[in-house]
Amino acid sequence: MSRHDRRPTRLRHRPSRAVPALIAGILLLAVGVVLVWLAISRLVNGTWPALLQGPYDWLAALAWNDPAVRQIGIAAIVAGVILLLCAIIPGGFTALTIEDSGAAGAGDEVPPVQEQETVMTRSAVARLAKARCLQIDGVDTVKATASTQRVRLSVTTYLHEPGDLRARITDAVRARLEETGLSPVPQVTATVRSRD
Repeated sequence: MSRHDRRPTRLRHRPSRAVPALIAGILLLAVGVVLVWLAISRLVNGTWPALLQGPYDWLAALAWNDPAVRQIGIAAIVAGVILLLCAIIPGGFTALTIEDSGAAGAGDEVPPVQEQETVMTRSAVARLAKARCLQIDGVDTVKATASTQRVRLSVTTYLHEPGDLRARITDAVRARLEETGLSPVPQVTATVRSRD
């Protein structure tokens, strides 16, 4: 990802909020379906269903200054504030910054105010580390995860005596991440186990 503009804020990649949105959507859909069913039942039969008689009697007996009304109101406000904060607050910075290698030299003219920022997602960094690791002799399979500060590699080898394989892996992956221009370069850790 990259951006060419004059904004002073950093480029941010927001995490997907598909699961909380799906849960909230299903709950709201269920409430809507129940309300539609109750309304249709009321229109067809002229009375509310017997299922609602107990809650209806309880609600009819409530007064505005009843503690139960306050508790329901507080719960609704807390749920609304939580949903609102989940929608407004941006997620953590989930991308790593790449330094622009084409920066102007000492004798070059200073570019205009326009600035470019390039970032790489954590999953892209993990895929890059995995691809570089698979090129090393002795590596059979690799699982890679990346955060903004660390890349973790779980390597399986067909060698019975891996020797310095772990050091070669971490050095090669770190060098590849440096070549990419990540700033700062995440710490690379590897665990190596031999295939039985």
